[in-house]
Amino acid sequence: MEEIEQIPAVERPLWREMVIVWFVCPLVLTFTYLAAYPWVSKLQDWSAECLIYAILPIAVTFFLLYRSGWHREITGFARTCSVFLLSCVILAGDLIAVVVVFCMAVFFFCLIAFIVNAFVGGNHW
Repeated sequence: MEEIEQIPAVERPLWREMVIVWFVCPLVLTFTYLAAYPWVSKLQDWSAECLIYAILPIAVTFFLLYRSGWHREITGFARTCSVFLLSCVILAGDLIAVVVVFCMAVFFFCLIAFIVNAFVGGNHW
């Protein structure tokens, strides 16, 4: 029997494609938001705005995943649905990650401001 070489997880093509998709999705969302905001903001309906902003990132993510090696053994409608759901999950995960990073940044900014204020000696009763 031949020895099967163990390829590290980072070097596998599927992992590379997943990392690419996780970074491409928020970039497309950002560019879509910046390009479409002047026209989409005129709708005055937040649900329609969110839907319009989500269409292009999900479509790009779907295209990248569908062309990748993601579950090639599944064919037809089942694969299409699974790739679409994974695209939606990736978008949701990216949005949650952005919110968490933003909240952490605000927290650390407030913490630094509090520490500086304590060393300077401000706000004494």
